[in-house]
Amino acid sequence: MRVESWITVEETPALAAEAMAVIDARLARLTDAERGAFWASIRKAYNTPYNDPEKPAQPKPVEPAPGTIPSAVEIRLPAIDPSIDLPAAALASATLAAEMRAA
Repeated sequence: MRVESWITVEETPALAAEAMAVIDARLARLTDAERGAFWASIRKAYNTPYNDPEKPAQPKPVEPAPGTIPSAVEIRLPAIDPSIDLPAAALASATLAAEMRAA
């Protein structure tokens, strides 16, 4: 899509300087450092590309050295009577967790 403007290339620097002067007059209440930060943010916004920046590459998972892969872990659950309510099952689960930490 073509963009048309009434501003000519020759007029651009003078109009930009006039616009900056008007904005600077409005920013007179700010300190020099605050005005500098304002203009830095404007430059950053207009110089930022429209596309999202490339995301950093995700690190590849490290393969364990041969022979260091643990064998399968067998988990033995205590026999739970189906008629037992949920709190009893939670207690059995807590017992299993404690056994796993101790191992």
